[in-house]
Amino acid sequence: MNCQLCGQDYLPSWTLSNVWTRQTLCPTCKIEFVKRGECGECEDCGKPGTLLCSDCQNWRNKGQQLVTHPLFLYQTQAKAFMKRYKFLGDTALLDVFKTELKKVKVKQDWIVPIPLSPARLRERRFNQAELMARMMRGRVRLVLERTDGVAFSHLTRHDRLERDNPYHVIQPVTGKTILLVDDVYTTGITLHQAASRLYEAGAKEISAVTLFRSV
Repeated sequence: MNCQLCGQDYLPSWTLSNVWTRQTLCPTCKIEFVKRGECGECEDCGKPGTLLCSDCQNWRNKGQQLVTHPLFLYQTQAKAFMKRYKFLGDTALLDVFKTELKKVKVKQDWIVPIPLSPARLRERRFNQAELMARMMRGRVRLVLERTDGVAFSHLTRHDRLERDNPYHVIQPVTGKTILLVDDVYTTGITLHQAASRLYEAGAKEISAVTLFRSV
């Protein structure tokens, strides 16, 4: 069969642990996904090379600590994956991370994916974070909405920091322990703004999981 990232023909390796998993990547591509924890990392966001990065120190100084658990680092193959999955709509590729997503064990009452704006959802026709959340073990609740506006991926770091909070809570969350889910952690603005709205609405405790952590 052909690898969906590089196109190379390869022979799948079947074991008891993956016999029911749809294999989409060749061994060469799959091994290039670097898992978090394989090098020193920030204890709050998983950024490699530091025990506490300057961004997370700033968040802590503002009283907005958010522990985020990225599964992999956002390197070359991860970027190729996201191009196919997020921007070209090849949602079947997410199956390659199904096992890792199901293994996530973080205290939570609800799993809450980061929402897209209505305009972006109409354009893309799926929410990449919601598909991830539904592969995880737990109760998925769509308790956040996002107003229309320029996507964070199109903004500079400065503009992201200056942008008004676009998220709104649309269901009661009082007393709930919530696990936020997003695709890529870059500056942390998205997750921190979503967490801020949830805390304002009465959420008890919030943490986060992302598929990738930007390096």
